Amino acid sequence: MNETVRDQAERATLVQRLQLEALQLAFQGLEDKIAKLEKETECQSAELSLLAEKLSQIRDGNMECASDLSGLDSQEQTDGKTLESRRPEHTQTVRRHSTDPPAIAPPPYLGDNWDVYIRDVDQYITDHGIEVTQDPLAKLLPHDRAAEVKREFVRDFGAAPWDRWDYGAIAMAVIVGALIDYFLVATPGGTFKGEPQRGSPLTTWMKEQSKMLAPMKGDDVIDRNVFQQWIAELTTAAEKWAKVPYDVVSPKLGLTPRTHRLASLGHDPLLGLVFGVMDIISGRCTFIDKSGTWQVINNSGHMDGLNPLEALVMVVVHGFSDVFTEQGLPPPFMAAFQLVNAKSGFTLKEGGDSVPVKDVMRYMYANGYDLRHFMTTAISPAIAEAILWTYHGVRAYGDNSESGKTGISEKLKREQMLVLTHSLLGSANILKTALHGWNPMAINLAQFQTLALRMLSLVKLVAERDRMVQDLLHDGWERLLADGSD
Repeated sequence: MNETVRDQAERATLVQRLQLEALQLAFQGLEDKIAKLEKETECQSAELSLLAEKLSQIRDGNMECASDLSGLDSQEQTDGKTLESRRPEHTQTVRRHSTDPPAIAPPPYLGDNWDVYIRDVDQYITDHGIEVTQDPLAKLLPHDRAAEVKREFVRDFGAAPWDRWDYGAIAMAVIVGALIDYFLVATPGGTFKGEPQRGSPLTTWMKEQSKMLAPMKGDDVIDRNVFQQWIAELTTAAEKWAKVPYDVVSPKLGLTPRTHRLASLGHDPLLGLVFGVMDIISGRCTFIDKSGTWQVINNSGHMDGLNPLEALVMVVVHGFSDVFTEQGLPPPFMAAFQLVNAKSGFTLKEGGDSVPVKDVMRYMYANGYDLRHFMTTAISPAIAEAILWTYHGVRAYGDNSESGKTGISEKLKREQMLVLTHSLLGSANILKTALHGWNPMAINLAQFQTLALRMLSLVKLVAERDRMVQDLLHDGWERLLADGSD
């Protein structure tokens, strides 16, 4: 059942509900009148029984009772009171104003044409001033039943309630993640505006180890162990075999030795799985130049006629040969930010002006913000995720509370907690960047990418919840229509 038909059916059901309520009110009025008549009949019957008893005594010659009766009559005439005033309390008639049953407007006739019937329903709603924008549960269901339906909906589809332990888990994840971001992640090192920056010890260690694993040169005299020697030989062979058309160095085009891997989309760890494969198959290079313009140039002379699977293998092998080099590979999706020409708010020189986002990205990569440092930055959000997932696992194991038939309430709560945690960690990273003199190298790209993914996950979960609700409504309407046609 589509949304339009469902809305029409709700309006028609509302009109029928109002008709039933009017009939119920009319029947209650009739029942009240019948109750009054029954009570008056009882009183009259009691009066007749009393008179019959007096008449019987007169016939039997009981003059005393007759004199009593005549005395009663004289007393009533003297005092101006009626016999009704001397009746027992339970036999007195209660005088009430009669109420006529409410007028009931005839409902629209269904007939054979649904569209005509809906037009009649809309006209009926207009003529009688019926409000259709309020909560339909309050109109179509009794109050107690509507409240019960709302409770069931919240239990099955609403987010589970939060308690102090939830907030405590978020606080722990944020504090631990922020401390790791500040002390362990720090920056890739180097200097910024002439000031030396505290580098990440983990990034420094990975780059030192990469020297042992990078492709070997002719004058290589590095002392390696067996494993390092094996990896170095593999990267050397990969570099010789995986010659790709997007590995272009051309300073005129902005593809300098230090930034060409960021500029060419084939070197991106994720985007390269698409653009790198396309470039290899077509013999071209897709890149973003230093002005932030999308460029595609032909670069023949490489392997051609490869199928997509072979091209994908070549992309992976070429990335393996580059990842351990001094310049390394760029972080995922970092290349796409070169298309943003808006001002970033960052200044790269003392007293300089704010530079565009694309220049900030090129500056970061050229000064050591590569895939290895990105892996270091991923530790902060990963630790926060591990804390929250462990917390939820422990709560799920020890908590026997009902989470609803669908189980989506606990999922929704977990996603909300993750979004809040990563939002706070993103705010902490902005504070860290400020403490580093607004050095863009202090930005935690992995943290903000994780926040974006969690927000998309929450939106997807809410859409899934709405779809489940719509499916249940659809099934309910189908059953209702099926019952009505029987």
